[in-house]
Amino acid sequence: MRLVDWYLGLALGQKIVVGIAVFVLVLVLTYLASIVILLAAGVGPEDSPSQQDGAPVPASPTPSSSASASSSFDNTVLKMERARWEGDKAVVEGTWQGDLSSVHCDLLEGSNAGQAIDWWDRSVAAQMSFSGRTFSQEFVRAKGDVEDPIDPKGEYWATCWGQFSEGLATGDDILVKGTPPAE
Repeated sequence: MRLVDWYLGLALGQKIVVGIAVFVLVLVLTYLASIVILLAAGVGPEDSPSQQDGAPVPASPTPSSSASASSSFDNTVLKMERARWEGDKAVVEGTWQGDLSSVHCDLLEGSNAGQAIDWWDRSVAAQMSFSGRTFSQEFVRAKGDVEDPIDPKGEYWATCWGQFSEGLATGDDILVKGTPPAE
């Protein structure tokens, strides 16, 4: 009863401050209680897919991220093995583990997060060997006008994405070694 009398004796502004403080206190206590319950149940931050073996977990389509069920993610890997300039084309080779559906590769100028270029023919798709669990991509010059010609002194990166069963996607990127062709 004394608590109610104390509260009723407060001015309107003081009642508002007390009401907000009580609301925030209830939220904080609820949050802390849920953490204690989850920890007691054995669920912790180490169960997050982003913490497993340093595996990338994409939230958006970038090679260093992926998301979905952690049990499937453990066996889902796409790795680029080699990338090099061979005459007038760039050749990329890689491997995968898991139930792969498709691979898509891009050639970027400047860095692994670099600028997309229109130099290469996007109708040439990656080749996949399901028996060997390997893929390759040849980046060849597009026909017609090219707004972004290859710079023979430039640095180029290849990035490839694999789409796996259960909606999983993972990727990798690699520096293309050698000297790009002169235009």
